Amino acid sequence: MARPPVIVGDYKYSGTDAHRTLLSVGSLWRHHLHDVVRDPSRVATVGADLAQSLESLTGLRSDKNPDHELGARLEQLGESAASKIDEIDPQKLATWLGNLWPTLAKLHEPANLDATTTQTKNVGTIVGIQVSTNSVPKTSIARGQVNFDGLDGDRQMARTHHGRPWQALCIWSDEVINQHASAGHPIARGSAGENITVSKLDWSKVRPGATLEFGSVRTQITAYAIPCKKNARWFTDGDYQRLSHELGAVSRVYCLVTQPGSVSVGDTAICR
Repeated sequence: MARPPVIVGDYKYSGTDAHRTLLSVGSLWRHHLHDVVRDPSRVATVGADLAQSLESLTGLRSDKNPDHELGARLEQLGESAASKIDEIDPQKLATWLGNLWPTLAKLHEPANLDATTTQTKNVGTIVGIQVSTNSVPKTSIARGQVNFDGLDGDRQMARTHHGRPWQALCIWSDEVINQHASAGHPIARGSAGENITVSKLDWSKVRPGATLEFGSVRTQITAYAIPCKKNARWFTDGDYQRLSHELGAVSRVYCLVTQPGSVSVGDTAICR
């Protein structure tokens, strides 16, 4: 039986979206901590809050062995909640989904007020906007309208791993694409499914937890986009893992739209 959608403010999660988000908690946690140093006490506090929120959904408790890595504990809790999703009160589930991103954002709050004023802006330019209703490579357009569910005219054919509100936009670096193309791989803007291509951003700082603004659109970066075998065609040897965040600042990223608006090629992009 199909699960009913869950409405979370301006966002609509299908039953599959909600289920897959619960299953993704462990990996989302690891994405937000990947290759960056965070205050250990803050990590412990936020992790405990997230674990407690998952436990409250089902009344289940996780293994609290001190040797059990926090990401593994959250993964266990997320999988347990996903297995019990049909028993979870819909309003509790909606509240949890709405609180997930503000909770993760606490990992990235500056340690002091001075950090907000001394932080260097990471500024780039929108050089590509791409849409498609069922396939890649996506088609280039000069201007687009971004809503809470993504870019007008863009939808994924396979929705099992795509299309959740926190995957509303896929963003990628033009410099990374050009590096692959210069190495002889048949890849171009929109090939790997990104909606927005940005140039001149320091891509090492475009990571989950950051905010990204362009045109009149505001977004929160939520996760790295995991490469799949459908991307193999863009590499002469089929090695699509070149897109993995585990290899450095090369990955596409997903964004949650926090302020809809319009975007045009040539607009400034700011990552904070």
